[in-house]
Amino acid sequence: MPLPSVLNGANQCQVLTKRTRQQCKNPAAFGCTSCRMHGAHKSKNVLRGIDHPQYKTGEQTLEAKAIRSEKSEMLRYLTDLGNHCKLFYKDIKTRGRPPSGYEKLDLTDPEQLALAIMKTLGGK
Repeated sequence: MPLPSVLNGANQCQVLTKRTRQQCKNPAAFGCTSCRMHGAHKSKNVLRGIDHPQYKTGEQTLEAKAIRSEKSEMLRYLTDLGNHCKLFYKDIKTRGRPPSGYEKLDLTDPEQLALAIMKTLGGK
């Protein structure tokens, strides 16, 4: 890949040369005002590593997300069953949005109650 040229729209180095006291004719390095020969360096304010917002780890795989969503759905149905059976001192409300597969069931209906119990046991 050829280097960027000042003729093709790249920024020109802003440094004055020692010998001729004229502006350097080399293209400036990306994000800098000087060329590679006059001390271009990476910007200090660019986040690197784990601080960068696009840093990826293996914790957020699609499989891990699906398992977490499934467990969260089971927990939501368990709290609904506990609230319906008056197991708690007062109704427990979970925080945040409901998981993607969760649908509010009417637990007074025996069929929907059985469905909620099946979903807490891991059945689809």
